[in-house]
Amino acid sequence: MISIKKNLEVSMPVSLSELERDEPRLLQLSYPRPDSSYALTILGSLKQLDVDGVCFDPMGKIVMVGKGFRNIVVACIRQGELVAAKIRRIDYVVKDAAREAAMLRMANELGVGPRLLGSHGPALVMELIDGEDLTSWLLRLPKNEREEALIVLSDLLKQCFMLDRAGINHDELSDASKHVLRTDRGAIILDFGSTRITNRPSNLTSIINYLFHGPIRQVSLEILGMRKPPNELLRRYKSLLSWDVFEEIHRAVLGLRCRREVRNSYP
Repeated sequence: MISIKKNLEVSMPVSLSELERDEPRLLQLSYPRPDSSYALTILGSLKQLDVDGVCFDPMGKIVMVGKGFRNIVVACIRQGELVAAKIRRIDYVVKDAAREAAMLRMANELGVGPRLLGSHGPALVMELIDGEDLTSWLLRLPKNEREEALIVLSDLLKQCFMLDRAGINHDELSDASKHVLRTDRGAIILDFGSTRITNRPSNLTSIINYLFHGPIRQVSLEILGMRKPPNELLRRYKSLLSWDVFEEIHRAVLGLRCRREVRNSYP
């Protein structure tokens, strides 16, 4: 497993008060275009979120653990712990992270996603997830980790079902390589920036599409021995969003080997 936290051992946290006086480092908060006013706005938000410092590598470059078209994700120190600060890019039209924070908070109530620690203005702070993207792990899957893969995928199906039942649609899970990590505690779904509330959620069907039509199709079918559920069953699930139909899909995809783990996950 790729260890983000191990790689961060060589980084140096810079306190926010020091960062405010160090313009070359401060400007790196404004990405991709350095802007002192926007960087100071971000710094103010990090202060409001009780962040103590931002991590920089020995060359003075900010430690970026993620990057997308809406945000960058940088490593920070908060109350003595490594955390992730998700910061709006200066070239993205919406500068307020409140909506994404609200979606993540709702997912957290179901036990899904990184734990949200707070949001303010263009920044939100959450737990730093140490893991490997799901696709990379499955494509190089060693024989002795096949059973673990079935358990991780069982957990992922369960999380998708829970989101569906709550009417929370992630909207980007058909490409799970960018939005799901395999970690020591199972699958973690990331990035709730496109998430919306709807009465027609499609998290489970999106993940099934990823498993059987995406880059890991051969792994799913030939190495893990999974089977795509019948379309009629998927249509019935979309209509009912019930535990009973989910269990049928789970059994069709993974067989009985992981049934107990999923059943035990529910009260």
